[in-house]
Amino acid sequence: MTVTGYFDGASRGNPGPAGAGAVLYDGDGREIWSEARPLGARTNNEAEYEALILLLEEAQRRKMTALTVCGDSQLVIRQMRREWKIREPRLAELARKARSSAAGIDVTYQWVPREQNVRADALSNEALDGRGRDVDEKEVPDAVSLDPVEGAIFLARGSETYAVDVAHDSCSCPAFRHRGRCKHLDAARQRMKDVSCRVSSCPPSWPGMIHGESMVRKAHIDRPK
Repeated sequence: MTVTGYFDGASRGNPGPAGAGAVLYDGDGREIWSEARPLGARTNNEAEYEALILLLEEAQRRKMTALTVCGDSQLVIRQMRREWKIREPRLAELARKARSSAAGIDVTYQWVPREQNVRADALSNEALDGRGRDVDEKEVPDAVSLDPVEGAIFLARGSETYAVDVAHDSCSCPAFRHRGRCKHLDAARQRMKDVSCRVSSCPPSWPGMIHGESMVRKAHIDRPK
């Protein structure tokens, strides 16, 4: 049975908030799988590659042996065919991940015009608008490292770095923007609570974290809509 997959990525700002969409059709043209995934801040080309990876990883999960992959990004399709060189290190890294995700699958890459990629395009925009699948923190195994910046503001460092503002109950990560909660904010709140219990041994540079918000500088962090 011939299976065809379509992918599309979108970014508002380039770089800016981005989303990935992908869909699979069976040999009779019936949709058998689709996904819309928020990506956080990405360029357009990074979002396109991550949408392709999303598609190929699903093909692997389904143990497919052959797949026709269609996309409207000339750059991604031609680079995956090895017709164009990859000059940007970040794109080269994503291309390697895509090829690794396609291991064992006979993949044919085919460029299609945008009007033939409507479903994947709609999925990528769903992800951008917050209607796609939420970022599942169980899928992000890396530990959170919190670095205090000023007052109740922290930098949460892992595979990505996000700004956490405990005083204003907000975080810049995709999970917070789409659900209004996240592991980074929970960890920062616990850190504040632990510090408050150790007032007498608190370092001199941290008084603002314990004695009110006079030192808290409001961070420009997206709130959930």
